[in-house]
Amino acid sequence: MVLLTGVLVASVISFGVMALRQVRRTRATGREAHGLKMRFSADDPFDVPRRYADFALICGGHSPKADNVIYGRLGGRRVRAFDFRYEVGHGTRRMTRHYAVVVVEVERDLPRVLMWNDDDAESSPSPTRSADGHIACWSYRGDPEAAVALKNSLGDLMSEGASVQTCGAGVMLFAPVRRRGGRRRLMEAVRAADTVDPPDRDHPERISPEQDVENRPPE
Repeated sequence: MVLLTGVLVASVISFGVMALRQVRRTRATGREAHGLKMRFSADDPFDVPRRYADFALICGGHSPKADNVIYGRLGGRRVRAFDFRYEVGHGTRRMTRHYAVVVVEVERDLPRVLMWNDDDAESSPSPTRSADGHIACWSYRGDPEAAVALKNSLGDLMSEGASVQTCGAGVMLFAPVRRRGGRRRLMEAVRAADTVDPPDRDHPERISPEQDVENRPPE
């Protein structure tokens, strides 16, 4: 009975700590969105698991969920950033994986490439386990020229466990939530998008966050 009581108390404390961390993260993300002049939703107004189902991270397990969503324009690009978690395994072997994710949408389909960071290799999906090659700290599958371009654009994110994928007209940058770097990660994602989809030199102007009217949540 004493042992059972101890386990129950420990569980309650653990859930309480997790809830407090989530509240703090939600508040911090809201402040970050305000500083970037972007919009914020504590919930998922875009149905992220369905919208981005073609990305390897999003379909990496079961029970996917997104929250703490920042959205709008940054550097003239349409950007959505969110916390994402999913589960692998079942029963006593079930584990939850938690990532910070940024998606930058562009105006054309990009060369497809998936680059998974060696520091997060234990969570890598099956496509990277038969990689086409290895560059810097990433195993990759897909277009080698796009892989080189992205490697050159990601700079100091190499050591932060960040991975990247291009799919259709989107660039997704993601890293385990234990890592830090929120706002910088947003900027790096925009820079990565510029690398594989350079701005039109004939139309260099970009839309500011205040001018954006395209990124409201779907009805």
